[in-house]
Amino acid sequence: MSEGTTNYQTAFAHLAEVQNLRPEVIWESGADSILIWTRPSSSAFAPRVYISAGIHGDEPCGPDALLRFLELHQLSCDCDWVIAPVLNPSGLRQGTRENADGIDLNRDFYRKETGEVRALINWWECQDRGCDLHLSLHEDWETSGFYLYEINTGGVGSVAEKILASIQNIVPLECSGPVDGHELSAPGLILHDPEPDEEFGWPEAIWLARNFRVLSITFEAPGRIPKGYRSEGLVTALVAAVDEIETLAVDPSRNLLKEK
Repeated sequence: MSEGTTNYQTAFAHLAEVQNLRPEVIWESGADSILIWTRPSSSAFAPRVYISAGIHGDEPCGPDALLRFLELHQLSCDCDWVIAPVLNPSGLRQGTRENADGIDLNRDFYRKETGEVRALINWWECQDRGCDLHLSLHEDWETSGFYLYEINTGGVGSVAEKILASIQNIVPLECSGPVDGHELSAPGLILHDPEPDEEFGWPEAIWLARNFRVLSITFEAPGRIPKGYRSEGLVTALVAAVDEIETLAVDPSRNLLKEK
């Protein structure tokens, strides 16, 4: 593991421990490892929020934004928290989209060829339940505007409008399609069915949507703007999404799990 990656893991561990998140190593290979950080709520009705980043090693703003998020935001005790800050440590170390074996982890959730993906799936399959909200941090090197994918197989209403409103004065929204082969449902928004774009190339979000009732939101920061703005956009979007879910969690009339 490079010095930069090691320094990141150390910095994240410090902030996570301040927030009483506890680590679990789910995969190791040589000097690389994947950690999942969790903090359960005392409430049986608490929504489970899963935040993932770093599944593409050439998209460093996701892990950076997650670090900044923990600096800025006190996690609510009314939610269960599951956080995976670096799902592709070898790719992040090398600065490559793929892992050290040249495989795109975010297309491996059907074939399960990689140890990293098998470990993550096994971890979820060993849990008592899935996640209610999934937030995934990415960058798109082909766009100049921020957008998000929303896949909704749960009973939670969309929070996309509030997220996009929170960031539109920080980073531009993508306003014209197609984007990654999809037409926009609104500026910055792609409403995606829980079906893979490639029959056997499932990303993480599709696997989660196929296995759990979940609201999955994939943030895509535009690679054509400076890194600082990409990171700031991801942080702001993440805070807006979590704020909304934390608000829903404490409102009995809008209990996220009442239809589960």
